[in-house]
Amino acid sequence: MSISGLIGQEDFFHYFQPIYVLETNQPLGFEALFRTSHYSNPEFIFNTARKLNRLYELDSRSIHKAVSAYQRAGFLKEEQQNLFVNIFPSTILNPRFSSFLNKIIAEFKLTSQQIILEISEAEYIPDLLAFKKQVDAIKAKGFQIALDDIGHGYFTFESIIELHPNFIKLDRYLSGGLHVSKQKQTVVSNFVSYCHDNEIALVLEGLEDEREVDTAKSLGINLAQGYYLGKPEQLKWTV
Repeated sequence: MSISGLIGQEDFFHYFQPIYVLETNQPLGFEALFRTSHYSNPEFIFNTARKLNRLYELDSRSIHKAVSAYQRAGFLKEEQQNLFVNIFPSTILNPRFSSFLNKIIAEFKLTSQQIILEISEAEYIPDLLAFKKQVDAIKAKGFQIALDDIGHGYFTFESIIELHPNFIKLDRYLSGGLHVSKQKQTVVSNFVSYCHDNEIALVLEGLEDEREVDTAKSLGINLAQGYYLGKPEQLKWTV
């Protein structure tokens, strides 16, 4: 199937991976991860959609479908079950996006605070101040913002400070071998302090080993994601 056909027919689905509160060992919510049976690499699909000038269409349809699946599974009825959905900066800047968010709220009758827009680090933001205005408008609607994969990609310290997200997600590189790397422990500790001082929730991604989890806890990490805690799966429950 061509990428255009995949977008037009919405021939894709999502896996959902839990984000855990380490202190209680309960999920804060789930991240929706784009999947399709036709291509194994979601990055290729989104890059191709960008070349076809259909990235906004794919991104917005993916968000809508993820929220729909999450609601059908009954999770949006539980106040603590937040949904993290990936989104490109250019989608946020699209003039149609604000009305799209209004449609999402009305259609699914949801509490906007339960939806966290997880902004991709894979797309350059040419005008950070203009982007900040859009992000602030989204926050005013009640949606929360996360910056994804900090430590990898285009996000800088300027991005973190100016956008002041509700969540910062640290790249999985910092998780790998965390228990033996003093340098990584120092970086994670610094982020823990910064986020604590600025009322930002910090999520460490990519935890795949009990020793990494124990070290993350000792450094003050309370929100985490990774195969050790829970693998991405399709939702199978319906209401």
